[in-house]
Amino acid sequence: MLDEPDNTTTNPPGPNEPSAAEVQAQLERILASRCFEQAARGSRFLRYAVEQTLAGHGERLKGYTIAVEAFDRPADFDAQSDPLVRVEAGRLRRRLIEYYATEGQQDPVRIELPRGSYAVVWSYAKQADGRGSAPSAAADGAVPVAQPSVRNRRRRRRIRALLVATVILVGFGVIVWQEREFSRLARDYPTFAEALAQGRPPIVVVPFEDLGNEARSRSLAGTLTEEVLIELDEHELFVIATEPRGANGVDPAATARSAGKGGAGYILSGSVRYTPDSVRITARLVLAATGTQIWSAPFDEPRSIANEPIEQERIARAIASVAAPYGPVFDAELARIAAVPPESPGVPDCMLGYYQYRRDLNPALHAEVLRCFAGVTEREPRHAEVWGAVALLLVDAYAYGYEGAQLTGTPLDRAREAARTAMDIDGDNLFANLALARVQFFSRSEFQRAAEHALARRPNSTEALSLVGTMFVLGGDLARGLPLVDRAIELSPRPPGIYYAAKALGHLRGGEYDEALAAALRIDSPNWPMGHAITTSMAALAGREDIAVRERDRLRTLAGSGQELRAVTERWPIDERLRTEFRRGLDLANRIETISDSARDGQ
Repeated sequence: MLDEPDNTTTNPPGPNEPSAAEVQAQLERILASRCFEQAARGSRFLRYAVEQTLAGHGERLKGYTIAVEAFDRPADFDAQSDPLVRVEAGRLRRRLIEYYATEGQQDPVRIELPRGSYAVVWSYAKQADGRGSAPSAAADGAVPVAQPSVRNRRRRRRIRALLVATVILVGFGVIVWQEREFSRLARDYPTFAEALAQGRPPIVVVPFEDLGNEARSRSLAGTLTEEVLIELDEHELFVIATEPRGANGVDPAATARSAGKGGAGYILSGSVRYTPDSVRITARLVLAATGTQIWSAPFDEPRSIANEPIEQERIARAIASVAAPYGPVFDAELARIAAVPPESPGVPDCMLGYYQYRRDLNPALHAEVLRCFAGVTEREPRHAEVWGAVALLLVDAYAYGYEGAQLTGTPLDRAREAARTAMDIDGDNLFANLALARVQFFSRSEFQRAAEHALARRPNSTEALSLVGTMFVLGGDLARGLPLVDRAIELSPRPPGIYYAAKALGHLRGGEYDEALAAALRIDSPNWPMGHAITTSMAALAGREDIAVRERDRLRTLAGSGQELRAVTERWPIDERLRTEFRRGLDLANRIETISDSARDGQ
């Protein structure tokens, strides 16, 4: 069992501590900032921790109580096996550091979440001479608040000093702190064997190597390792396992390879090297069982990246995208399951099938994935992500006229029921909120609130960005929708065709026919009728008769899966200008083909 952080906060405040009113005012400033505007869970965490500490209950701030009371997790939540709170605590610490480095530089009060603790601490901002300075309002007789014990205050000062040292990259103590912190972080994740037992192939993150053998490169390597771990937690499809390099004399790469039964599991490693003009960061991904490299990437960055947390996050996000849908791990998992299909597919297998369908948009695969989820819901009826994915599939059955769903009741009614079930299980779940938003959109109801909640929950999820962006585009709000779709394309290792379909429709709505066709030609879903219809319409409007006729011919061969597109699109609550342009393109393509047929007949 992992030890819970020491959160003792019973000693009275010192003479130079902020009042409760000042702390509460600072909390509201932080939560209203740009750094926290899309951090719904982090905002709830911070508010809960501050209010509990103000009330003198800092000792209650354990992983379990935060999960149950702040994140609405069920009473049987296991804080030891589920790293939810530890991961969110890491993200919250980063956001607070970013806030005080940017918007909060001049704020009079600092609120911090020390490592190793879930109880927040606060203090007055430092003067140039390093002394704390209380505003004149500090002596107004405000109610005193409970603060950490002497031991915790000393630990807070050490941690604050180390954080500052990390930013300026000096001091051997930074290196020691990072190694100790990484060792603690490593214990927060499942082991390789535990992840395999859960049916989820893990990624073992080996600490990035310092090839320069100096403090700055060693510090940056440790920072990138932790950032990659945090970014990888955004990808719920795969479990993450990590071990510190050389811990207890064990080589984590060798351990992972020996444990990688049947090719399950991956090893992610990298290195940092300073050159006279830049910093070279490399990353690579190998199969655990064989050591075969399946991905690698170099990043040549300015030396200033050592002092730029936002840029460090960008690099970490790009590296962590190996585990994103449609990335190298996704492809390797599809190959593994194709070689040895599971006898009884579990949640990870069905979710993998869901993403495969979203990439290919094949009606036959749609029906197959629905059957997979039907078996899972019988065995695991309280899984919000599964019910959300089922609802999204059922919305597709309604939107594209799929006949293979074999449903009782209309697909949209069944989708609504599945979305409600997902929200009842976990109202914060990404798929539950996306499903609710799409059901509301196709029901011609207000969908924006659920859509925005999904984006706030996972602002870098390509699934959230693409689905929400597409709904805004279809509704005619290009200013909101197209940037989201572009962001999904940017963050996806290999964007699926449906992303470009949304982009094509956005350009069509704006009367940009050449741009619309260029996007439509990137729809790589040969069995998706709607994709061929979009390309047909765009090609006709752009004056490319050859492409329009070719796509229309292909569309006509896809019998039985949404071929009556004009009737199907009547169900769509789309902007009338977009609908008119789309139909005009299809009509034009029909006339082009008729003229061509007549010309051939007359020859």
